Amino acid sequence: MLQDKKAIIQVLGCILKEPSLLSDSNKYQITANDFPERFHSILFFAMYNLFHQGTEVINEIEIDGYLRDFDIQYKIFNENNGHDYVEQIQKLAVVENFDYYYTRLKKFSLLREMVGLGFNIDEIYDESIIDPKEQEVMKEKFDKTSIEDILSFYEMKIVDIKEKFSTNPESIGIQGGEGVDELLKRLEDSPDIGVPMNSEMLTSIFRGSRKKKFYLRSSMTGGGKTRNMVADACRLSATELYDLKQNKWVKNDFQEKSVVISTEMISEELQSLALAYISGVEEKKILRNTTTEDEKTRVKKAAKVLKESPIWFEHLPDFNIKEIERTIEKNVIRNEVEYVYFDYIHSSVTIFAEMSKKSGVNLREDQILLLMSDKLKGLCNKYDIYMMSATQLNGDWKDAWLRGLQIDASYLRGSKAIADKTDAAMIVLPLSKKEKDAIGAILESGFYPEPNFVTHVFKNRGNEHDKVKVFSHINMGTMRIKDCFITDVDNKLIQIEKLIIKAG
Repeated sequence: MLQDKKAIIQVLGCILKEPSLLSDSNKYQITANDFPERFHSILFFAMYNLFHQGTEVINEIEIDGYLRDFDIQYKIFNENNGHDYVEQIQKLAVVENFDYYYTRLKKFSLLREMVGLGFNIDEIYDESIIDPKEQEVMKEKFDKTSIEDILSFYEMKIVDIKEKFSTNPESIGIQGGEGVDELLKRLEDSPDIGVPMNSEMLTSIFRGSRKKKFYLRSSMTGGGKTRNMVADACRLSATELYDLKQNKWVKNDFQEKSVVISTEMISEELQSLALAYISGVEEKKILRNTTTEDEKTRVKKAAKVLKESPIWFEHLPDFNIKEIERTIEKNVIRNEVEYVYFDYIHSSVTIFAEMSKKSGVNLREDQILLLMSDKLKGLCNKYDIYMMSATQLNGDWKDAWLRGLQIDASYLRGSKAIADKTDAAMIVLPLSKKEKDAIGAILESGFYPEPNFVTHVFKNRGNEHDKVKVFSHINMGTMRIKDCFITDVDNKLIQIEKLIIKAG
């Protein structure tokens, strides 16, 4: 039988001598399962219960008296000369060595547990070894092996099995230098730079919109989250854009395939936004039919451009995670989309139902939002796409904004941990009075038009600048952006090298 009789004798004997050892449950966790023979487990059972019933001195008389009420256990106690056994192990026990024998006891318990689970323990403790010298070597090695070492050994076995049978293509491991020459060659041919965003300064800060990256751009209710995403998509995908400076249509060098997935705005609302951005004509004029003849001509041209452009719109009013993935997969496979804009991360009735059914428990909203964020990041890697999403802000943002405090993940609604799964995160808010006062000297240098929005960048993985503020003028009617300048969180002007991305 897989056990150490000496360790069992010493543990039981020490408890008889010093029952208070049973009170330190944080340090010593002994159970009846640590004693594979019925006789020993009955002894421990009696000693444990006597101590917890207040018995201060435990001996053969007390144990005999306790077990008399249990016929089967008392019979086993007597058949094994319980009185003499208890008396003898008390004499043999050395309390000062209790820790050593306790560890031995638990190591054998662990081995029996592993055998019960179907593991082969011969590499740890091989009972089949007959040669005395080999036995001595094996036992000496086992004596030096800790419980943590044994657990780590079997954990590694599980890792190896998972590695062998894993169906997750993202879970891979390599030697540190494997493929490094190919990486350098690839970076020479194609630097790790994405495609332009609708803001030149954000393009420079984030190195553009990069595939396999997940960006988060949050704002208050009505702050333009979806509008900004439609603008980003049009900047990438519209075949032509009307240049307001040159007063003419210019070919867009970038005609990447993109999709905007909206949870609130229907397709017509997304289309009017796109027409406004492409034509440079304010959306309210298009909606109210108050355009001039020249503007009407531009809008009609924008409609033709939109029809020809590789931009798709999706509407998911009551979605779940499977529906989001299905929609993304459809666009990736059918439309060859590589740039995805999911207007914002929030919970829905269907999401709550899906998560509760899958987990068997009612998850909190913050847990659901974190899982959604994690899933979106996973989809970036799975489909080799860029993704932009957003969240609403919580009720504390306005006080912080009015007081000129630093704006960061603390003001994301539901859970600030949402940003943990992102590669870049920012919050867009109107220019506050505090900020306008703080940048007075900068504004005197002359900016036209003056900034009306600030993008608070608080995460920028793998890049130089991760705590900066981008001051811009955003025309909310056309979503055309004119960047003005960048400061640190204390509104001190900083210079960032402009990144100009050209189509390959």
